[in-house]
Amino acid sequence: MKTLRCMAYQQNGVYVAACLDLSLAAQADTMQDAVKKLDEQIKDFFTEALSEPEYAKQLLSRKAPLSMWLKYWVIAFQVFVRKRGEAKLFAEPCDAHA
Repeated sequence: MKTLRCMAYQQNGVYVAACLDLSLAAQADTMQDAVKKLDEQIKDFFTEALSEPEYAKQLLSRKAPLSMWLKYWVIAFQVFVRKRGEAKLFAEPCDAHA
């Protein structure tokens, strides 16, 4: 089983949860709700991608833009040095096969 690299952070008064491996994002008033919305979005994305076999490989291999990856690594560094903040990294399980 593959895991998807995800992050959640506060931006302009809302929380954003993003999946870098699929270039998906969700926002909400709390970090927990943003992560929950992203989880639902990922499940729906896989359902749709796998229902379209001719496009599944293309859909399942899309990545977030470089700016999002830089943000991910900044958050990773902050977590590593234990800097307090409203951000976290997490992984989502992925059972899909393209």
